[in-house]
Amino acid sequence: MADAGGFAERRRKLSIHSNKVATTSADYAPLPSEEEGAADTAEEHERLPPRLVVHLSAENEIEYPETPVDHVLKSNSFQALMAGMIMMNAVVIGLETDVESFKYWDLIENLFLVIFATELGLKYYCQGYKHFFSLGNPDIGWNLFDLVVVGLGVLDLFMSLLLSTSSGSTATLFRIIRLLRIMRLFRIVKFLKQLYLLAFGFVEAIQAMFWVTILMTVVLYVCSIVMVRTIGRLPPEDPHAEFLHANFANIGTSMLTLFVLMSSPNLPLYIEQDGLLWARPCLLLFLVAFIIIGSFGMIALLTGVISESMFE
Repeated sequence: MADAGGFAERRRKLSIHSNKVATTSADYAPLPSEEEGAADTAEEHERLPPRLVVHLSAENEIEYPETPVDHVLKSNSFQALMAGMIMMNAVVIGLETDVESFKYWDLIENLFLVIFATELGLKYYCQGYKHFFSLGNPDIGWNLFDLVVVGLGVLDLFMSLLLSTSSGSTATLFRIIRLLRIMRLFRIVKFLKQLYLLAFGFVEAIQAMFWVTILMTVVLYVCSIVMVRTIGRLPPEDPHAEFLHANFANIGTSMLTLFVLMSSPNLPLYIEQDGLLWARPCLLLFLVAFIIIGSFGMIALLTGVISESMFE
């Protein structure tokens, strides 16, 4: 019995030792190389249905399998064709504005609408609903923009068919919708890379321009208070009271006058008032300093902000 018990105990210890050795060997087993891992991944993808293969790029953007139609839509020749169509549409809109007597403008516009709607429909067919409206789609902005532009064109077409004779607010709404067709011209930015970079840099500069605008508004407000309290309310017997009252009577008028002076410095207007600047040297110094800082300084600041945003 003792020998049997000892034999069982030795067998149990041998089993535990074998498991430890196996675990240790598995821990230090060599990892598969990159080529072997790529081969295994390719084999797994071959076993999956084509529509289930989904790739994740470095930016975590979902890319779905491309169809032959998708290849055509992304080809350089098709992109050049659509850019040409947009340019032709721009020319037609300009001619339609000047030459209203031509009776086939609506037909030509509808042909352009069919072309743009077909492009949008093919893009939707290739990408599918989920990818077309997905936030991970890098073209989500352009997809929504194209959808709005084509939708406005379709709405314009239906309104022209249903409301052949309209007046009042309906006619005004109809003209506004037709005018929004000019938004198609902005699609040219998508096809011209340099123009896209300029537009993107300008959009990025809008945030900085906003704070420059706030600074300019504060400067105008403070200066207008000074002008109203000093020269905006002179007694009627003053020879320049009428001119100064017309330009600096209150805060709103004073801010508008200073803004015009900032955008287009016009000191001769004040020099023409006999004795105005020479009798008030402080006013002359103020106007000169305001033009230097408010006009030249603000323009230089805006130029620097926009240039920095475009370079970034």
